[in-house]
Amino acid sequence: MATSSAISVPVQSGFLGFAAFDSNRRDTLGLVLSICLPLSVFVIANGLAELNGVLPLFFAPFALPGWLGAALHIGSLPLFGVARWMVAGRGTAGRRAGWWLVALMAGTIGFPFVVFLLDSFALAVLSMLLLLVGLSTVVRVAQISPRAAVIMAPGLAWMGLSAFIGLSLAAGWTPPFSLTNAQGQATQ
Repeated sequence: MATSSAISVPVQSGFLGFAAFDSNRRDTLGLVLSICLPLSVFVIANGLAELNGVLPLFFAPFALPGWLGAALHIGSLPLFGVARWMVAGRGTAGRRAGWWLVALMAGTIGFPFVVFLLDSFALAVLSMLLLLVGLSTVVRVAQISPRAAVIMAPGLAWMGLSAFIGLSLAAGWTPPFSLTNAQGQATQ
């Protein structure tokens, strides 16, 4: 008669089973991965979009060059990645806040690629929705790590400025105000 015995095999986590690619690591490599992964996803999304003839459009007010608006927008991704790294290892609430940060990063990555599809009002609404997701995320993150919430602040400030200016401009040129603006130009 045969006997059986249990053999414990360690489960490897991370990308493709490699523990070295685990962004939840609590060491320097985990921090570097948390910074680089959102940027890498943006580069991949940009490459796929360019193959399909779509270029991202970035918010650049006050006569700023477009590349500076892009740098400020994309610069928020590593900050969100660091915040996710800071909270993800802190229990169930930290993991939940980490998933909110992943959703915020996904929205931040996808936003410049859908800008050209929307009119000014829809763009302002989408921008405000992304800002609301960001504010909801920062509230959840602040409950776990106030320092992580502070790290998120510059990215959310740029996102908030974008949403505020976009909504202000859309309110001035969206019905019923567009009729008033159009009639005022016609009589001059």
